[in-house]
Amino acid sequence: MNCVDLSKLGEFLRREESILVLTLVIVTIVSLIIFNNNPLYLFLVNALLLIGYFLLSKREDKKVIALGAINFAFWGVLLESFIIKKTNFALKYKQDMGILYVPAWLFTIYMIFMISAIFTYDCFKVLIK
Repeated sequence: MNCVDLSKLGEFLRREESILVLTLVIVTIVSLIIFNNNPLYLFLVNALLLIGYFLLSKREDKKVIALGAINFAFWGVLLESFIIKKTNFALKYKQDMGILYVPAWLFTIYMIFMISAIFTYDCFKVLIK
C-alpha cells in the first residue's frame, strides 16, 4: 500500500534543484506582476530566467527537458492562438505577435510551466511511495 513520507518530501524540497525550480516559478510570477504592461521586458526577463535555470541546473536530463519544453511551448502557443481565433476572440491579450493571437512572452511561460509540471511529478514520486 502507498504511504506518504513527509520527511522524504522535506529532503526533496531542500535539494538544490528543487530550490532552483521554486525560485524560477516565484521570480516568474513576480516578473508577470511587474512587467505585465511591457511584454518585451517580460519576454526578455523570462528568457534570461530560463537560460539561468538551464545553466545552473544539474539535472542529467536537462537537454531533454529543454527540448521538451521548447516543443511544449511551440505547440501550446500555436494551439492557444488557434483556439482564440476559432472562438471569435473570446480571449484576448493586451498585445499579441500580430501573426499569432498570443504575446511572445507566453512562449517562455509555457516552457516554465512544463518545467514546473516535471518538478510536480518528481515531487509526487517522492511523496507517494
